[in-house]
Amino acid sequence: MSNEVKQRKKGASSKELRSSPGCSQTSGHQLQQDELKGKVKAGPLVEAGRGSLCLEPRTVLCLLCLAICASLSWLVFQQSQKFAVMEEKYQILEKKSEVVSELEGQVNAMFGKLKHTEETVKNLGDLQIVKQLKIDIENIEKWSSLNSGKRHQLEGNVTTLQEAVAQIEHSTATISKEVSMKIGAVKTDVRRISGLESDVQLLMESVQELEEKLAKVEKKTVESIGGMLAGSIDRISSLKSSVSRNSDRIDLMKEKLSQLRENFSGNSERLLNLESDRLKVMKAVNFATDLKPKVFTLRKDFQNLDNMINELSSRIGRLAADLLSRERDITLLNDKLYNLTQIKSDILDLSDKIGHS
Repeated sequence: MSNEVKQRKKGASSKELRSSPGCSQTSGHQLQQDELKGKVKAGPLVEAGRGSLCLEPRTVLCLLCLAICASLSWLVFQQSQKFAVMEEKYQILEKKSEVVSELEGQVNAMFGKLKHTEETVKNLGDLQIVKQLKIDIENIEKWSSLNSGKRHQLEGNVTTLQEAVAQIEHSTATISKEVSMKIGAVKTDVRRISGLESDVQLLMESVQELEEKLAKVEKKTVESIGGMLAGSIDRISSLKSSVSRNSDRIDLMKEKLSQLRENFSGNSERLLNLESDRLKVMKAVNFATDLKPKVFTLRKDFQNLDNMINELSSRIGRLAADLLSRERDITLLNDKLYNLTQIKSDILDLSDKIGHS
């Protein structure tokens, strides 16, 4: 403005000095040049103000990007912690499956011992107690078939657990891949933050559903293991009762054998008496050689007596053979009792192990 005033003063003075029109034209050109210079000087100031206004939203966007990246990193850290918890639960499930396999090994050992007892019981012979033992063996076979069915059920449960764990691992792997892809998309493009937040919420819901499924699977495994332990304890108690019954029956057999031995001793005494009577009769025959008419009748009587004695001797031989066979059966029964006591001790050890576990 001061330049314009000066120019105007100069123009007025020039008009007073010079009255020609050419001087007025030169002064007009100078005024226009001064105005252009003032506009050129004012232009950079206006542009500097506009640049300061444009820098502020960029800084705001940068701060927003930093805050979003920090929140996403915090979410990723929380998800990594949850994945660690899931891995611990998976390890616990593996340990439980190992315990179930150990129980299966113990059940297989029990089946082997039961087969051994069946083989020993088949060698008992044609005694009357064999029928009852066969009935007991059939009951044991039914029990073993039930055990095999339950074992197959346990194997099916273990396979379902393994499939569930595999599905959980697959889902965790897919979730981790999706999270990594979404984090890369967030880093490359900030405009998709709202969609990523919704995806993260969906992932959190899926992780919660997986945790609920894991809790249900753990409850089912605990219930199945408890049922198996209760069934095994009941079966062991039934085996103990059957062993006690077999021991009572063996005691009865021993009593019967003692009675047979007493009868054998009585029959042997009778045989001795008969032999002494036979000697007396022979002496009487020697004295009665002179009595020929009576000798014939006496011979007939002696023949009858000989037949009777032969029959008695054959019966005594049969009794002796029966006694020997029964003594052998008694020895076999004693051996089987010893084996049964060993099985009983093994079963008690197994029950103690199951109780401690």
